Amino acid sequence: MIRYYDIPMPLRCLLIVCLFLLVCVGGCLLLPTFRRKKLLPKLLLPLSILLCTVPMMIYVAEARANLRHLQIPPLSLWLCNRPLILPIVSIVLVAVYYSHLIWEERQFRNNTITRSSIREGVDQIASGLCFYVEGGRVILSNSRMNELCHAVVGRDLQNAELFWQILSGGEVRPDVKRLSFGNYPNFRLKDGTVWTFSREKLDGFTQLTAADTTLQQALTDELREKNLDLAAMNLRLRKYGENVDELARSKERLETKVRIHGELGQALLAARRYLVDPHAQEPPLDIWRRNIAMLRKEMASKKTDDPLRILEKAAESAGVELLIHGELPRGTEYRQLFLMAASEALTNAVFHADAKTLLIDLREEASRWSMVFTNDGAQPTCPIIEGGGLGSLRHKAENIGVHMTVESTPKFALILSGRRE
Repeated sequence: MIRYYDIPMPLRCLLIVCLFLLVCVGGCLLLPTFRRKKLLPKLLLPLSILLCTVPMMIYVAEARANLRHLQIPPLSLWLCNRPLILPIVSIVLVAVYYSHLIWEERQFRNNTITRSSIREGVDQIASGLCFYVEGGRVILSNSRMNELCHAVVGRDLQNAELFWQILSGGEVRPDVKRLSFGNYPNFRLKDGTVWTFSREKLDGFTQLTAADTTLQQALTDELREKNLDLAAMNLRLRKYGENVDELARSKERLETKVRIHGELGQALLAARRYLVDPHAQEPPLDIWRRNIAMLRKEMASKKTDDPLRILEKAAESAGVELLIHGELPRGTEYRQLFLMAASEALTNAVFHADAKTLLIDLREEASRWSMVFTNDGAQPTCPIIEGGGLGSLRHKAENIGVHMTVESTPKFALILSGRRE
């Protein structure tokens, strides 16, 4: 069997070093082992330390005697003559047992709440957290709160009460923007994040917290901008309402002017025919009475009258023959436009062209319709200038999406066209 004396000096030193390391590891495991309630580890651990310490001291005494050429102690001589397998087996067993104790201690710390685990858990929180007592002395503070304190005031968190006073209304770093004061102050930091702080009194302690409200602040800013846009939109809507009212009043005035123009035109046509040929018809007194009543606002216009019947009466009073090809357009607005255009064409045909016949061509195609008004009177000698009648007619037509054209060559023609609905 190989003895301790049979191995070279470097291996002897290595063996002593291994025993020394096991003794050190055993000493480190004493405190956590004796804190636990298990009895067996409390007995085995001192024995294992003793099992490594005794041979280590014997081997060290033998090495010291050899170096100084002294007499080797009998106990050291006896142990060095024992088989080398005995200290090696002891070292392996103790190493395995220490590994088992270390593994159990690690499992215990992972599954048991300790001071260090509480500290580690608090540091893992994304929000800032600090507990302090009266006077500002910090009891517990996580790393996030320390970082925020340094970012806001430029120094470490030493006095939490002073830190809260600065947060509530004190001076902060120039690169930090204060967004609000009071019980819930919030700040925009240099990196663009927004943090809101709050304080709460507990049993003998004060809790100071900080929450990341960057998203909430962004939504608040967006809502504020939308409210400003809505306020501007409401102002535009009020102005639009005022414009609509004015437009409605203008439309009513225009329709009144058009009605007066048409009624007076019919009265003038009837009076002209009577003056030319007094025996052709009776004096048009009823027409003039109706016009006088309308001017005095004693008679409302009859919107239910048939436009074609009204036009026939006006043409008969003026002594003009009507020739209509096609059907009247559908829709109240288009029928009113037809009556207005036909009345204007009839008036112009009598006064300006001395016509005897008014031709009205009503056409309907797949997607469009048109009204063409012509007469057999004299051809215009100069370009037609749109006065009150034609001007009002154009305004009325364009308001309902109808295109109007006035031609003077080779003969007078009034053309209205639009899309079918």
